[in-house]
Amino acid sequence: MVPVWIRPWLLAALLCYSVFGFYWYLMAGYAHSWQRGPSQTLEMKLAEPLDWHSLEAAAAGPDTLLTLNSNGRDAEAESCASKGECRRQCRAAGQVTAGTAQPVLNCLVTPPKPDDNNRQRQIARLMRRSHPLGLTYLLRSNGQQIAVIARLQGKIEAMRCDSAGHCYLVTELPDVSDKTVFVSSDFGHHWRVAAQQVLAKAHVPKIVAVDGDRIWVDGYKRLYVSEDGGHSWRVLIDAKRLMHYAPELLSGSLYTDTMTDFFDWYSDDSGRFYAVTGGRYQRAPDMVIYQVDAHRGEILTATKYDGAFSDLENGPDGQLFGIFAAKQPERYTLYRLRRGDWQPLRASGDDPMQSLRGSSRLLMLSRSRGDGRHLAVSHDGGQHWRAMDDIRFSKRMLFDPSGAGILRFGYRNRQGYYSYRWLRPE
Repeated sequence: MVPVWIRPWLLAALLCYSVFGFYWYLMAGYAHSWQRGPSQTLEMKLAEPLDWHSLEAAAAGPDTLLTLNSNGRDAEAESCASKGECRRQCRAAGQVTAGTAQPVLNCLVTPPKPDDNNRQRQIARLMRRSHPLGLTYLLRSNGQQIAVIARLQGKIEAMRCDSAGHCYLVTELPDVSDKTVFVSSDFGHHWRVAAQQVLAKAHVPKIVAVDGDRIWVDGYKRLYVSEDGGHSWRVLIDAKRLMHYAPELLSGSLYTDTMTDFFDWYSDDSGRFYAVTGGRYQRAPDMVIYQVDAHRGEILTATKYDGAFSDLENGPDGQLFGIFAAKQPERYTLYRLRRGDWQPLRASGDDPMQSLRGSSRLLMLSRSRGDGRHLAVSHDGGQHWRAMDDIRFSKRMLFDPSGAGILRFGYRNRQGYYSYRWLRPE
């Protein structure tokens, strides 16, 4: 028998517990689980050791192209990259067919003759010899299976395709100075060389956008553009022009740091380009966004904001999405950016949103519920969201840009082949 005096307290405790349980159900309990696809195995053994941190992906129509670096040795790839019948056949055909034969893309390249009078190129050649680039695998996924379709003796530094099938690879090769650009007009099924020894100062390049024969590359304080399929390049705009456009918007310390590239480049589905700086740097806590014309390089606007985008990603139909964290008061909002307009899609107050990922069909972000991090997925460009069970991402996982879900690679089996599977939203 419960004493009379304690009954009100017991009822109050039960009411609090019921409210908490209902809140838990609404905020976390209804999260959907991920559908685990069957475990499969690559049909090719990969040369060890592999650098799983280098795993990258790009949408190629309904498929996905992936790159993975290896520090191992591949005698066939090394031989084909340097001399022999392999190179003669490639040059005669003018292209290679990516597929089960796993061709070596280097065979398309003509190594330049050493110039003993060029001191700078001599030093660069010695540096490449002392720091071998290793091997890069190019793989294709159709959302059901993955296969190695080509190899490169060197490093694929950037990769991107447009919706019409034009794909580009910006690479660094062991026997060619600067960058070598490969191009495909059929979503990566056939490759040819677009240009050699280009983009000399494009350190750590990133392909910002592709539109047929036009391609834009962010390369260390410069935005490069090619309008002839990657054959020739020019600087569209550089950091110096941006910083002199509206110097009162920027922190003075940015002008004293001459080594850091403070600008990140993005594009939306209308063709508008954005140069974003600040927010991530304590010396420049507020974000400044420059809008730039993609063809003329003209600066259209420059605006300073009290806060910063923690993530900016292209999603369905090439739309640009970003999570903006305002400071006073602290607020998190997901926006869609187009021609300078910000359309709010989702707000969480002071409850953080982060880790935005986009694909041709999905958007995914992490959100805090006060009891850990949870995932939310949208199938309609951010209009509606579904709560998903949390997944801890590792270096062997990536968000499939074709929209197939999350791709997870496993470890080698006893025969030396790697396993993989997809995790798909139900």
